[in-house]
Amino acid sequence: MLLEELLRCQIQEWYPTFRRHTVPTVIIPLPAAFLRYLAGKAAYPDPNAPDEDADADGPLPFLLPATTSGRTPFPPVHAHLPDPVSLLDRDTSDLIFDSSSDDENPLRPAFPDLEAAVDAAIADLGGAALPKLNWSAPKDAVFMAADATARCTCFAEVAMLLRASDCVAHDLASARSSCHDFLRADGVRRNAASVATAGETAPPNGSISSNGSYSLNDPSVNRNEGGKQSPTDSDVSESSSSDDTWVDDGFQYYLALRKWYPGLRPESEFRCFVRGRTLVGVSQRDPSAYYPSLPGWRVEVQPKIEDFFEDVVEPQFAAENYTFDVSVRADGRVKLIDFNPWGGYTLPLLFTWEELEEEQRGEDELEFRVVMQQGAVRPGLMTAVPYDMLDWGDGSGWDVFLKKADNEFSKQMASLGYKLKLNLGMGRKH
Repeated sequence: MLLEELLRCQIQEWYPTFRRHTVPTVIIPLPAAFLRYLAGKAAYPDPNAPDEDADADGPLPFLLPATTSGRTPFPPVHAHLPDPVSLLDRDTSDLIFDSSSDDENPLRPAFPDLEAAVDAAIADLGGAALPKLNWSAPKDAVFMAADATARCTCFAEVAMLLRASDCVAHDLASARSSCHDFLRADGVRRNAASVATAGETAPPNGSISSNGSYSLNDPSVNRNEGGKQSPTDSDVSESSSSDDTWVDDGFQYYLALRKWYPGLRPESEFRCFVRGRTLVGVSQRDPSAYYPSLPGWRVEVQPKIEDFFEDVVEPQFAAENYTFDVSVRADGRVKLIDFNPWGGYTLPLLFTWEELEEEQRGEDELEFRVVMQQGAVRPGLMTAVPYDMLDWGDGSGWDVFLKKADNEFSKQMASLGYKLKLNLGMGRKH
């Protein structure tokens, strides 16, 4: 995978061109402080501290940022229920769950400008949105949400899903470095980019054209050999880094908030594979489920997808090899969902990359694959819950937690019983 191919698939790259054919989206540039938070580092490091000591203690614990609105992604704990915070270490759990805790605590950084921009954008999109970074959505972190979806209604929910997602961590640390022609710079930018207003659509590395779109060939953008912003306008210090750690090298990341449609059905979504500017395969986007209506419906869907590719995608997307995801509505209209690079971390779903790269593929009739029967699904696509949530054996995380919960509940019930007896005893005396 080449860096240019990867950069073309960023949502802020293609959205201005395909705005009429995709989901309404608001794109917000992310400040470096928030990126450091997502990477598990101190959001606002001491500028006087030596670089080698900045992350000496390893990644920070999973904590939600402090918010000015007071909204949290967790439902309120009712007074008559046992206090779940007491089941955990209070010093840490207060920071995670309690929005009324000290907002000045350095472990809970605040991003008031970003919070205001995100909340305003979500309101403009109808009150709910799906978040994603330049390439990936936090689909692997939906187990954290109360409704097990990526639906977000406030900044706190967005921050929780992004911080918990390995897909987002990959965007930050590994997406560009996995390209064959990527060259990592030694400079680390200290200054955070300013947060644009919620309605702005800003291009990569701060270059905005008159129509709000951006071109990879824009000569006004100063890039170095690795496809990154030149550090000449930033406060740069020399630093070495590993390939699996996010480095603030000046590359601009974005938060894309996409309007949430509760009626979007997973069986209506498909991944299309383009090789040599030819559509060579289409796959059911959710290969982990069997939908009885899909084997018959694909006969109607296939020509609609082929027409959409020939009329909309192929003339306007300047890449040779890539994938794109679409949703086909019941009325036959096709909506573009996303672009992804060819190969790399993009999942081939019901195909294999070896099959898709066969020389003769695309010369004959387009192959359209769906799960044809129950039991023919392909589970384990690295977008599920952590293994700790499935391991119930002795000594596992769940085993330890449930034992602590049982002990704490017994203590609270015993204490409640003692207080009840004490009150009854005092009543008899009177």
